[in-house]
Amino acid sequence: MIIEKNVWILRPMPHSINRMKQFLDGGFIAIGYPAGKSFNGMSYDELKDILDQEKWSEGIGNVNLFVLMMKVGDYVIVPDDNKKDVYIGEIVSEYYHDPKVDKPNQGSYPHQREVKWFFDKKPLLRSELPEELKGSLRYPGTIANITKHRSIVEKLINNESNTIQDENSSPLLNKAIHVLEELLDDSNTEIRLRAAEAIVKYYSEKK
Repeated sequence: MIIEKNVWILRPMPHSINRMKQFLDGGFIAIGYPAGKSFNGMSYDELKDILDQEKWSEGIGNVNLFVLMMKVGDYVIVPDDNKKDVYIGEIVSEYYHDPKVDKPNQGSYPHQREVKWFFDKKPLLRSELPEELKGSLRYPGTIANITKHRSIVEKLINNESNTIQDENSSPLLNKAIHVLEELLDDSNTEIRLRAAEAIVKYYSEKK
């Protein structure tokens, strides 16, 4: 049975403190809401009750997604707060609670999941990502499901990116090449052939 992977955006800012360095060094992602206890095994209603008691009612969406909806194998995209760098990882653990950082009023991040970071923990530049993905990264919330972009993310991970972009090439050229790549999957044989010829010609002339 093939399990479909979800793709999530998660911002590294629990309680408005940038934890990107901790995420990368420790190989995990996290959210805040330090309630002094693990959320493991709790239902949506139980989580909501706890957040209501702590005056974090507005956080139930984030907690629900992080604790109950994310799963091992999903991809996570973490845009750094510097507005430039974007990190991509794969979730490799179930939800767990770290009591060492469950400290109210200290920018804590006790609710965590282990992550395997791609690209040797190096960032991708937001400016060089495909336009569709950049658009979704403008979402201001803490967590969002952007599984509609899974094929783009998997191309990036597999180094097939929207394309093999040249650092010196223009955004317009990159966009044109991306269109040609999409045409490679067209149902029309002639269109596929012409797209392939154009791509081969472009990279042959670059050499």
